[in-house]
Amino acid sequence: MAMRSKVNFKCPECNANVEAEQWTAVNGEKNPQQKLKILEGTLFKAKCPKCGKETKIGYPLLYNDTKQGYMIWLVYDDESVKNTIDYFKSSKNDIVDDENGEEVDENCRRRIVMSPESLREKIMIFDSGLDDKMIEILKLAYAKEAQRTLRDDNIAAAFFSNRNGEKHIEMYTEKGKAFVSPVSKKIYEEIEDKYGGKASYAEDRVFIIDDVWALDLLRAMR
Repeated sequence: MAMRSKVNFKCPECNANVEAEQWTAVNGEKNPQQKLKILEGTLFKAKCPKCGKETKIGYPLLYNDTKQGYMIWLVYDDESVKNTIDYFKSSKNDIVDDENGEEVDENCRRRIVMSPESLREKIMIFDSGLDDKMIEILKLAYAKEAQRTLRDDNIAAAFFSNRNGEKHIEMYTEKGKAFVSPVSKKIYEEIEDKYGGKASYAEDRVFIIDDVWALDLLRAMR
Protein backbone atom coordinates (compact mmCIF):
# COMPACT_ATOMS: atom_id res chain seq x y z
CA MET A 1 0.00 0.00 0.00
CA ALA A 2 1.37 3.41 -0.97
CA MET A 3 2.06 5.72 1.94
CA ARG A 4 0.98 8.87 0.14
CA SER A 5 -0.63 10.02 -3.07
CA LYS A 6 -1.86 13.16 -4.78
CA VAL A 7 -5.49 14.18 -5.23
CA ASN A 8 -6.93 17.04 -7.25
CA PHE A 9 -10.16 18.92 -6.62
CA LYS A 10 -11.81 22.24 -7.39
CA CYS A 11 -11.61 24.99 -4.79
CA PRO A 12 -15.12 25.56 -3.40
CA GLU A 13 -14.40 29.30 -3.22
CA CYS A 14 -12.86 30.21 -6.59
CA ASN A 15 -13.08 26.94 -8.59
CA ALA A 16 -9.31 26.82 -9.10
CA ASN A 17 -7.58 23.44 -9.32
CA VAL A 18 -6.06 22.36 -6.01
CA GLU A 19 -3.52 19.55 -5.63
CA ALA A 20 -3.36 17.98 -2.17
CA GLU A 21 -1.25 15.27 -0.59
CA GLN A 22 -2.96 12.32 1.06
CA TRP A 23 -1.25 9.85 3.39
CA THR A 24 -2.45 6.27 3.71
CA ALA A 25 -0.03 5.43 6.55
CA VAL A 26 2.00 7.46 9.00
CA ASN A 27 4.60 6.05 11.39
CA GLY A 28 4.94 8.51 14.24
CA GLU A 29 8.61 7.72 14.78
CA LYS A 30 9.67 7.86 11.15
CA ASN A 31 7.34 10.65 10.01
CA PRO A 32 7.60 13.31 12.75
CA GLN A 33 6.59 16.11 10.37
CA GLN A 34 3.36 14.35 9.43
CA LYS A 35 2.71 13.52 13.08
CA LEU A 36 3.07 17.21 13.92
CA LYS A 37 0.61 18.10 11.17
CA ILE A 38 -1.92 15.67 12.67
CA LEU A 39 -1.48 17.27 16.09
CA GLU A 40 -1.73 20.77 14.62
CA GLY A 41 -4.81 19.81 12.59
CA THR A 42 -3.27 20.59 9.20
CA LEU A 43 -2.68 17.15 7.66
CA PHE A 44 -6.30 16.92 6.56
CA LYS A 45 -6.47 20.42 5.07
CA ALA A 46 -5.52 21.82 1.68
CA LYS A 47 -5.03 25.47 0.75
CA CYS A 48 -6.03 26.90 -2.59
CA PRO A 49 -2.95 28.40 -4.33
CA LYS A 50 -5.13 31.08 -5.94
CA CYS A 51 -7.42 32.45 -3.21
CA GLY A 52 -5.94 30.88 -0.07
CA LYS A 53 -9.18 29.13 0.92
CA GLU A 54 -8.55 26.16 3.24
CA THR A 55 -10.59 23.03 2.60
CA LYS A 56 -10.91 19.98 4.80
CA ILE A 57 -10.13 16.72 3.03
CA GLY A 58 -11.10 13.43 4.63
CA TYR A 59 -9.37 10.15 3.85
CA PRO A 60 -8.57 6.90 5.69
CA LEU A 61 -5.20 6.75 7.42
CA LEU A 62 -3.35 4.14 9.46
CA TYR A 63 -1.23 5.71 12.19
CA ASN A 64 1.14 3.64 14.26
CA ASP A 65 3.91 4.11 16.79
CA THR A 66 5.85 0.91 17.43
CA LYS A 67 7.91 2.48 20.20
CA GLN A 68 4.86 3.53 22.22
CA GLY A 69 3.02 0.35 21.18
CA TYR A 70 -0.19 1.51 19.55
CA MET A 71 -1.96 1.61 16.19
CA ILE A 72 -4.91 3.81 15.19
CA TRP A 73 -6.96 3.47 12.04
CA LEU A 74 -8.95 6.51 10.91
CA VAL A 75 -12.04 5.60 8.88
CA TYR A 76 -15.27 7.44 8.07
CA ASP A 77 -18.18 5.02 7.78
CA ASP A 78 -19.71 2.00 9.51
CA GLU A 79 -18.76 -0.42 6.75
CA SER A 80 -15.10 0.59 7.06
CA VAL A 81 -15.33 0.18 10.83
CA LYS A 82 -16.63 -3.37 10.39
CA ASN A 83 -13.93 -4.23 7.87
CA THR A 84 -11.21 -2.81 10.11
CA ILE A 85 -12.46 -4.74 13.14
CA ASP A 86 -12.48 -7.93 11.06
CA TYR A 87 -8.96 -7.16 9.88
CA PHE A 88 -7.67 -6.51 13.39
CA LYS A 89 -9.20 -9.77 14.61
CA SER A 90 -8.16 -12.01 11.74
CA SER A 91 -4.62 -10.69 11.39
CA LYS A 92 -3.67 -10.02 14.99
CA ASN A 93 -0.38 -11.81 14.63
CA ASP A 94 0.66 -10.57 11.21
CA ILE A 95 -0.26 -6.89 10.89
CA VAL A 96 2.54 -5.21 8.99
CA ASP A 97 3.90 -1.70 9.39
CA ASP A 98 3.48 -0.47 5.81
CA GLU A 99 6.51 1.79 6.04
CA ASN A 100 9.25 -0.71 6.82
CA GLY A 101 7.55 -4.07 6.21
CA GLU A 102 8.08 -5.20 9.80
CA GLU A 103 5.39 -7.05 11.71
CA VAL A 104 3.67 -5.06 14.44
CA ASP A 105 3.81 -6.37 18.01
CA GLU A 106 0.66 -8.46 18.57
CA ASN A 107 0.25 -6.84 21.99
CA CYS A 108 0.12 -3.28 20.67
CA ARG A 109 -3.04 -1.30 21.41
CA ARG A 110 -5.36 -1.13 18.40
CA ARG A 111 -7.96 1.57 18.02
CA ILE A 112 -10.43 2.80 15.41
CA VAL A 113 -11.49 6.45 15.21
CA MET A 114 -13.85 8.26 12.84
CA SER A 115 -12.51 11.82 12.75
CA PRO A 116 -9.12 13.56 12.49
CA GLU A 117 -9.86 15.22 15.84
CA SER A 118 -10.26 11.82 17.53
CA LEU A 119 -7.04 10.60 15.90
CA ARG A 120 -5.21 13.64 17.28
CA GLU A 121 -6.68 13.00 20.73
CA LYS A 122 -5.69 9.32 20.82
CA ILE A 123 -2.11 10.16 19.88
CA MET A 124 -1.88 12.72 22.69
CA ILE A 125 -3.39 10.31 25.23
CA PHE A 126 -1.04 7.44 24.41
CA ASP A 127 2.01 9.69 24.11
CA SER A 128 1.16 11.02 27.59
CA GLY A 129 1.37 7.47 28.95
CA LEU A 130 -2.33 7.40 29.82
CA ASP A 131 -5.11 4.87 29.26
CA ASP A 132 -7.73 6.11 26.79
CA LYS A 133 -10.40 4.04 28.53
CA MET A 134 -9.86 5.91 31.77
CA ILE A 135 -9.73 9.24 29.92
CA GLU A 136 -13.15 8.55 28.34
CA ILE A 137 -14.63 7.96 31.80
CA LEU A 138 -12.86 11.07 33.10
CA LYS A 139 -14.30 13.14 30.25
CA LEU A 140 -17.83 12.05 31.19
CA ALA A 141 -17.23 13.07 34.79
CA TYR A 142 -15.87 16.47 33.79
CA ALA A 143 -18.69 17.05 31.29
CA LYS A 144 -21.29 16.20 33.94
CA GLU A 145 -19.74 18.71 36.31
CA ALA A 146 -19.57 21.42 33.63
CA GLN A 147 -23.18 20.75 32.61
CA ARG A 148 -24.34 21.82 36.07
CA THR A 149 -23.35 25.41 35.28
CA LEU A 150 -25.39 25.50 32.05
CA ARG A 151 -29.09 26.31 31.79
CA ASP A 152 -30.13 26.47 28.14
CA ASP A 153 -27.06 24.84 26.63
CA ASN A 154 -25.49 21.38 26.59
CA ILE A 155 -21.99 19.92 26.44
CA ALA A 156 -21.62 18.66 22.87
CA ALA A 157 -18.03 17.40 22.78
CA ALA A 158 -15.03 16.83 25.01
CA PHE A 159 -11.41 16.16 24.08
CA PHE A 160 -8.20 15.42 25.92
CA SER A 161 -5.31 17.75 25.09
CA ASN A 162 -1.67 17.94 26.10
CA ARG A 163 -0.06 21.26 25.33
CA ASN A 164 3.52 21.70 26.49
CA GLY A 165 3.04 19.04 29.14
CA GLU A 166 -0.18 20.60 30.47
CA LYS A 167 -2.96 18.00 30.31
CA HIS A 168 -6.52 19.29 29.98
CA ILE A 169 -10.04 18.25 29.10
CA GLU A 170 -11.47 20.70 26.57
CA MET A 171 -15.28 20.82 26.45
CA TYR A 172 -17.52 22.59 23.94
CA THR A 173 -21.23 23.31 24.16
CA GLU A 174 -23.84 23.25 21.40
CA LYS A 175 -23.77 27.07 21.37
CA GLY A 176 -19.98 27.24 21.10
CA LYS A 177 -19.06 27.92 24.70
CA ALA A 178 -15.75 26.38 25.79
CA PHE A 179 -14.61 24.92 29.09
CA VAL A 180 -11.02 23.92 29.81
CA SER A 181 -10.24 21.90 32.94
CA PRO A 182 -6.82 20.55 33.97
CA VAL A 183 -6.60 16.78 34.31
CA SER A 184 -6.41 15.89 37.99
CA LYS A 185 -3.90 13.12 38.61
CA LYS A 186 -5.79 12.23 41.79
CA ILE A 187 -9.14 11.86 40.01
CA TYR A 188 -7.54 9.93 37.14
CA GLU A 189 -5.97 7.47 39.61
CA GLU A 190 -9.28 7.09 41.47
CA ILE A 191 -11.03 6.23 38.19
CA GLU A 192 -8.26 3.80 37.32
CA ASP A 193 -8.59 2.09 40.71
CA LYS A 194 -12.37 1.82 40.37
CA TYR A 195 -12.77 0.92 36.70
CA GLY A 196 -9.40 -0.30 35.47
CA GLY A 197 -10.10 -3.93 36.21
CA LYS A 198 -13.56 -3.78 34.65
CA ALA A 199 -12.46 -2.31 31.31
CA SER A 200 -12.32 -5.61 29.44
CA TYR A 201 -10.44 -6.07 26.17
CA ALA A 202 -12.55 -9.12 25.28
CA GLU A 203 -15.52 -7.45 23.55
CA ASP A 204 -15.84 -6.75 19.83
CA ARG A 205 -16.09 -3.01 20.43
CA VAL A 206 -12.80 -2.85 22.27
CA PHE A 207 -11.24 -1.20 19.22
CA ILE A 208 -13.62 1.76 19.52
CA ILE A 209 -13.00 3.47 22.84
CA ASP A 210 -15.23 6.54 23.01
CA ASP A 211 -17.98 8.13 25.11
CA VAL A 212 -20.47 5.44 24.04
CA TRP A 213 -18.07 2.74 25.25
CA ALA A 214 -17.61 4.56 28.56
CA LEU A 215 -21.35 5.01 29.08
CA ASP A 216 -21.96 1.33 28.39
CA LEU A 217 -19.32 0.35 30.94
CA LEU A 218 -20.77 2.65 33.61
CA ARG A 219 -24.30 1.33 33.00
CA ALA A 220 -23.09 -2.27 33.22
CA MET A 221 -21.52 -1.56 36.62
CA ARG A 222 -24.63 -0.05 38.19
